[in-house]
Amino acid sequence: MVELIPSDTMCGRLRVRRSDLVRPLTCAHLCPLVQGESMEAPALTPDTGVTAEMVGRSVRFESRRYQPTDSYADIACDKIRRGSEVLGASESEQRSRLALVRELFGAWGELPAGNPPERACWVAIDGMPFEVSFAWVDGRSELRLSFENPSHPGTPLARQEDGRAFTRSLADRPGVPIERYLAVEDLFTDGDPRGYFSFFHGVAWRQGGDPLHKIYLNPAVAGREHAAARTQEAMIRLGMERPWRALADHLGGVHGIAHEPVGLALDLSDAREARCKVYLAHTEVTADEVDARAAIARDHVPGSFARALERVTGHRESGWQKPPVTCWGFDFAQDVPSATLYVPLIPGHGDDAIAHDRVAAFMREENMDPAPYTAALHALSDGPPTESSTQNFLSYRGGPSPRFAVYLAPGTYRPA
Repeated sequence: MVELIPSDTMCGRLRVRRSDLVRPLTCAHLCPLVQGESMEAPALTPDTGVTAEMVGRSVRFESRRYQPTDSYADIACDKIRRGSEVLGASESEQRSRLALVRELFGAWGELPAGNPPERACWVAIDGMPFEVSFAWVDGRSELRLSFENPSHPGTPLARQEDGRAFTRSLADRPGVPIERYLAVEDLFTDGDPRGYFSFFHGVAWRQGGDPLHKIYLNPAVAGREHAAARTQEAMIRLGMERPWRALADHLGGVHGIAHEPVGLALDLSDAREARCKVYLAHTEVTADEVDARAAIARDHVPGSFARALERVTGHRESGWQKPPVTCWGFDFAQDVPSATLYVPLIPGHGDDAIAHDRVAAFMREENMDPAPYTAALHALSDGPPTESSTQNFLSYRGGPSPRFAVYLAPGTYRPA
């Protein structure tokens, strides 16, 4: 049983009985609203939904900056140090961040990057087990790191079990509660996990604040045809049924390739503003249709998502090599979610130079100085931008103070 308990310090807290966390999941546990809809899956083919990136492909190490003997943690720490310098972090802040990276990576972080796992990781588009991202809004900046235990040789089940164990270890850290995760764990684990990832985690360093820990879960762990039902059940357990139903009703149900649940993220925090985020991939839809679907969001500016897709990718019609994604943010204080657009960059653009020019031009149109973005890309680059392909997505939310974020692979793995 999951019970939402009022609290003076947060909008709600989850009480979870241990016996309920281990009960087997059956269709009867899933909300009937999406059971029938989620079975409408003839269009859920491998060429729809999120792309495999390097999963299923052999990769090799290639770098101008790093050596094959450098560990994953060595490379990640260098990226975080460079990113922190670009954003003006103090030396003490940098030392704290680098120490945290090594703590979070643990034993696998000391493995040599020159010996890739048999199954490439999905968290970064080059197959490495981590990705760095930068965000800018209202004159403030944020540096984030997402990571996935490579679990050599990297079977889906091993990564799932390593992810579960790591999540439980986070509970030993002050201010990192995992009750919300435990309330939905059975929905995002399986004896034979499917999909391109099982778990990955993240940490965000915010100006003037403590690091924020996050977890990312795969709603298609038991198959894409069950992703919608599992996502909805998770939202109900998390106490966010009302805003979720508002979104689902607006979309006419959340199923099929037009708006497919591909990820669920939780802030591991007791803070009032702690969020739950649902990621929907949009296959075979136009830029205008993506924009129309965002109309229910409390912070959406009509036309902004369509404009971003056109300016950055070069067209408004469907047919992107990687589908655009909308990220829906839920919290206890709001009856409808917020929305952020993820614009695909690579492989739609052939290299980082082309992607950069498109993104920088759009940022200028939005009255945002692209210089910090350019500096971040340059600082983390592992070679000339005309020879690298590290930019996964540009995330964007419009309005008087637009928000931008860019997601960068390390650039040290290439197809073998």
